[in-house]
Amino acid sequence: RTIDFPTANIYIEEDYKLIPKDGVYIVKAKIDGIIVYGMMNIGHNPTIKNKPHSIEVHFFDFEKNLYGQQIVIEMLTRLRDEHKFENVEALKKQLKDDRKNALLYIDSLL
Repeated sequence: RTIDFPTANIYIEEDYKLIPKDGVYIVKAKIDGIIVYGMMNIGHNPTIKNKPHSIEVHFFDFEKNLYGQQIVIEMLTRLRDEHKFENVEALKKQLKDDRKNALLYIDSLL
């Protein structure tokens, strides 16, 4: 939210599930019967605070509260590696580029 890209934090409870390589992915999910697309980051968020390993999804044009909901995420493709940027503004610029590239990819599927 603080950088204009609110995310849903994804927690994997089952220890047998495989987590893909760190990076940014284009994803889709079905929420309340509606297909929604977005981009997902797997990693440590090194530009913001280099926090513990996390999985976060930003859904495009989506405003609903997802706290406590179980969501199945389908990964469509990998966009790039996770990077540490010079500052938050550089990260925001990259996220805007990622969004644009993700939407182009999604449009090619539809």
